Amino acid sequence: MTQDSQPHQTATLQIKTGFAEMFKGGVIMDVVTPDQARIAEAAGATAVMALERVPADIRKDGGVARMSDPQMIRGIIGAVSIPVMAKVRIGHFVEAQILQSLGVDFIDESEVLTPADESFHIDKHSFRIPFVCGAKNLGEALRRVGEGASMIRTKGEAGTGNVVEAVRHARTILGEIRSIQARPVEELMTVARDLQAPYELVRYVHEHGTLPVVNFAAGGVATPADAALMMQLGLDGVFVGSGIFKSGAGDLKQIEKRARAIVKAVTHYNNPDVLAEVSTDLGEAMVGINLDTLEIQQRLATRGW
Repeated sequence: MTQDSQPHQTATLQIKTGFAEMFKGGVIMDVVTPDQARIAEAAGATAVMALERVPADIRKDGGVARMSDPQMIRGIIGAVSIPVMAKVRIGHFVEAQILQSLGVDFIDESEVLTPADESFHIDKHSFRIPFVCGAKNLGEALRRVGEGASMIRTKGEAGTGNVVEAVRHARTILGEIRSIQARPVEELMTVARDLQAPYELVRYVHEHGTLPVVNFAAGGVATPADAALMMQLGLDGVFVGSGIFKSGAGDLKQIEKRARAIVKAVTHYNNPDVLAEVSTDLGEAMVGINLDTLEIQQRLATRGW
């Protein structure tokens, strides 16, 4: 293999989706410092998401949220041996180029950051490294996969500590998959038209009863029970954002204990005895936000299409 051919080989869709499969059954944690990344790794996280502010602080601070400073990302890459992910704004392909140059392992084209493009998402096929994107429903998920996403996650409502939207999105996607399976083949082109999704991906869902990429939970997961709930609903793994580092009143020992508990809850999500054990004495959970109190313009999950 020549040096020139190597980047092309590592960019195949099969390799990128295969890499994403390795995260199944695991927990990916948001971190903003190398020390937090070390806590996440020690707790058993399969990857960390490097960003300047956890979603709760992005929500609270307002303003324009952008890709993190490369120096911070390099610091986190150097601090842990597990894969490092980082976020870019929807449609901001130059931020993605920068993250690829930095050597991150995965890019999240995220609605948590301020969108850069109101019409188009990034063409993810043109990048060597894989992407994860959020989705509220099956049409949105298949459009992102059609653009080259190697992993889908529920959007939930990031930074709220309230899992209700993640549950809504998971049930919507899984219910729409079951609905497609029940349709005769001759109706699938109409289904693709209605979902605004690629026909061949609708055919895949009809034949296999699943997305062609792994499907994770994200948005509002704050407790071991939340994480186990998302796994029992049928998702492949869990992202934890503000739920970890906004708990325990900032006490790092309590934060690490909660992080370990969530990792164990995902592993043993069908074992109530283990869930009861790991849910015990975790200290104060992240303060949640009742979504009824949020104005439409304050909701992050509505970003993207």
